[in-house]
Amino acid sequence: MRLAAGLTETHHLTNEKIEAAVATIRRFSDLARSHGVTALLAVATSAVREAWNREAFLQRVEREAGLKVEVLPGVEEARLIALAVAEVTDFQGERALIVDIGGGSTEFILTAGQTPGYLASVKLGAVRLQEQFLSRQDPPTRADVAALATYVRSGLARTAREIQEAGGFQRVVGTSGTILALAAAQPPVRFLEKKDAIARKPHSSSESLFESFTPELTHSALQALNRRLQRLSHKARRKLPGMDGRRADIIVAGGILLEIIFQELGISQLTACEWSLREGVVLNYLREQGWHPPCAAASAEDIRQRSILSVAHRYSYEAAHAHHTAKLAERIFDQTVALHGLGAREREWLRYGAMLHDIGYHIAHTSHHKHAMYLIRHAELPGFHAHEIAIIANLARYHRGSLPKRKHEEFTRLSLAHQAVVVKLIPILRLADALDRRHVGKVQDVKIDLQWPDLRAVALPATHNDIDLEIWCARQVLPVWASAYPGVNPTLEAASEAAAKAAQRY
Repeated sequence: MRLAAGLTETHHLTNEKIEAAVATIRRFSDLARSHGVTALLAVATSAVREAWNREAFLQRVEREAGLKVEVLPGVEEARLIALAVAEVTDFQGERALIVDIGGGSTEFILTAGQTPGYLASVKLGAVRLQEQFLSRQDPPTRADVAALATYVRSGLARTAREIQEAGGFQRVVGTSGTILALAAAQPPVRFLEKKDAIARKPHSSSESLFESFTPELTHSALQALNRRLQRLSHKARRKLPGMDGRRADIIVAGGILLEIIFQELGISQLTACEWSLREGVVLNYLREQGWHPPCAAASAEDIRQRSILSVAHRYSYEAAHAHHTAKLAERIFDQTVALHGLGAREREWLRYGAMLHDIGYHIAHTSHHKHAMYLIRHAELPGFHAHEIAIIANLARYHRGSLPKRKHEEFTRLSLAHQAVVVKLIPILRLADALDRRHVGKVQDVKIDLQWPDLRAVALPATHNDIDLEIWCARQVLPVWASAYPGVNPTLEAASEAAAKAAQRY
């Protein structure tokens, strides 16, 4: 439901939109009260803010739904968006620009994670621009697109100048459904071939490949996506993989608006964030009531750990096995750095993938690895970027079963660099999982000796446990190591076997 529809031309909320909005609000408020909710928050943004008949609308909501709606000024809307983004984003000490594209306005915020240093609201929104410039013909003509672009450049001129005068920014975060839809609609990256992913020599540095990660949306990717969207009809856009059908009609206007924001502000890449105004309103209310989030003084690592554990508990994970698998995976990772060349962030993804790899059992035993991917991809994980959630989900997906294929869209949607990370981490997670096959911690530790091309792993049992089953299962994983790391020769044995062989040599 878009209250802003038709507002540009008439400056009035239509009776049809008012009826639908009041009915929806009443339905949700009744549902909330039936569950014993004691506080209901209702806020309105650009559409109600600009409507000449807004008071009539607000009175009807209060009379029929029993809710008093707060109409947010544009700058207050921007502040609440910043509050939400700062809660789940580690800015790493950098100055960030937050961009939120709504239906009737776009908010700009400069912040380093605390109090915003600059707030602005501009009357440029996806619905407003669609109605004003692109509603006459489907797909739009080049002249209509050019007119929209010129209008947006004009409307952004002052804001762009003020942002530069305020000190500029070092990174960009994008929120709102329009930006999330554009990020999701990007075509998959080509499939990563083994020769692209893995260096043939274990000591060759991969630092340049993994030094920085492709964000959710780059300027070049957005330009390519926009050119494609502008050639398609509304019906064809709805069928695009990853396209939110509810936004297919306004995605062209939103894409052009975002592309010009990129151009006018000199943005090369943007990271999408799912938290925005809704979460900011709730956080603001809680803080006004004297509540302060326990993570306020916590590190970004603490926030991320809590997010993972929250999802794990939600889907009844087997804690002992999950944490033991994570421990073994980290041990293997640390002892094979010379082979994979990855760092602390990738180690963290591996740990979290190990902790969540079996949550798919919550749905069904069959294909539980695929169910795990779905649950992780659609979980709310504060503190994580979308590409990180996708990497963790892919690790869970490939902890068993087939390896990545061209037809696996969730994998091919990763950037090439992130595909390479997943390919390198899959063998580590599979080996760790196999070494705890009975989920009782029979293998206490694993020692690895890497003398290229030989990789020799020795499993150490807890006390005098029989680990024959774990050894057998782990050996089934060795071909995956040979596939991911061409040229390596992996072997695995129990500590008792290793000791016996050593005794024979002497």
